[in-house]
Amino acid sequence: MSYLQELFRIILDPEFTTINLYDSPRLREAFFVVSLYALFTSLDAFCSAFVQSDTLSVGVLSFVISALTTYLLWALLAMIFHVAAELLGGLGEFPHALGFVGLGTAPLVITSFIALLLTLVSSFILPEDPDRLLPNISLGLTLLGLTWGSPGVICYFGMKNAEKLHPLKAFTVTFILLSALILLVLYKSDIL
Repeated sequence: MSYLQELFRIILDPEFTTINLYDSPRLREAFFVVSLYALFTSLDAFCSAFVQSDTLSVGVLSFVISALTTYLLWALLAMIFHVAAELLGGLGEFPHALGFVGLGTAPLVITSFIALLLTLVSSFILPEDPDRLLPNISLGLTLLGLTWGSPGVICYFGMKNAEKLHPLKAFTVTFILLSALILLVLYKSDIL
């Protein structure tokens, strides 16, 4: 199965995707998905920074920082999920958490690609957007990606299947992390 087909399978059937992660954490696929997400978010950061500053070095710096942040966030979320599962009686290991958190970024790959397109449109075609319609659409897509992907629904199934955690405990951990990340994104976007 190709990586692109796998990407859509992750999004459409998270239970099936995560059911065998306890036996095999699938780190190669997870790294591929996170790398795609890092690429699109970094290109978006590059375009935004370059358009705002009209300086190539600022764009490149934004690209590098965005890519590093994506990989660090992957490791941090996996660590938080694994420690929470460990404290609540889960049986998985850290690579399992890396696997499901990485695969959980699959919806964010699609939303970040659309956000990149929206950034390009808002920068070059519609530079005068007084209602900030396109950035708000991009924010909504990010929230949708977080809710479905990492740390949302896919991570719930990952906690349940890869960490062998009781469904209610998996839901509680996932809900707390998802709520915290959504509040952080809303705060960063000046909505809160």
